Amino acid sequence: MRKVSCYRPGPRFPSISITGARCELGCPHCAGRPLSAMLPAETPERLCEIAGRLDADGALGFLLSGGCAPDGVLHLEAYLDAIKHIKRTTGLRINAHVGFPREREAAMLASSGIDSFSITYPMTDGIGKRFLAVGDAMARYREASEALAGAGAGKVVPHALIGLGDPREDAQGIKALAEEPPRSLVVIAFIPLRGTPLEGKEPAQESRIIGSLELARELMPGTKLVLGCMRPRGRIEMERHLIETVLDGIAMPAVGTAAALAGKVHISDVEGCCAVHL
Repeated sequence: MRKVSCYRPGPRFPSISITGARCELGCPHCAGRPLSAMLPAETPERLCEIAGRLDADGALGFLLSGGCAPDGVLHLEAYLDAIKHIKRTTGLRINAHVGFPREREAAMLASSGIDSFSITYPMTDGIGKRFLAVGDAMARYREASEALAGAGAGKVVPHALIGLGDPREDAQGIKALAEEPPRSLVVIAFIPLRGTPLEGKEPAQESRIIGSLELARELMPGTKLVLGCMRPRGRIEMERHLIETVLDGIAMPAVGTAAALAGKVHISDVEGCCAVHL
């Protein structure tokens, strides 16, 4: 029987933004809109205060995020001592979205004690330029992931975003990633966000999500493959099919997905961000 993990961040693994709702990069993809739903921690002292409260309340950890600067980096330099303090004095685990850090920045981040780094895999340079506002996006991804790993980061988890470009770009991106397969891969799928330049764009179609994951499994048989939390929701039949055939894990499955697989797949619930556990 196949074994699949269901990851559920929940209230014991909240998201924190060091820039509040502000994002200087303002890419067409999200324009910083998700930041407004995160806990604001715009000073290192505030981050330590929130972390202390979370730890006292029995939280497991948090996602550390924020709006990127125009260079495509979430600048955490001023927060490194605070992060080290949190790791030294609490049991919280930290998953960080840090944009595309350069080598020097990556070395500092890796030394902070952050448990896992979620790095956007841009699929192609064209997608990076058109939708993520980052030039030479593929080279920036490679620099960031290699520098973090080389500096001793515990986990560097690429997040491949399906549905921004055309289907050929999705396939091109997966084939390029398969040339040096990562230990784990989270696949996420485009959903339009209100108030962004792409709010009128159609969400990623089920056929593209399925096809991309099947291609990833074919080309990267040894990679742990997870369907992430950003995707069109409520697609029980799609989730059921993918869990039965290619996935090692799924974030926040639809209500009814587990019931549809009863007796066919062994599903275990895991609390927290998937990247922390990969």
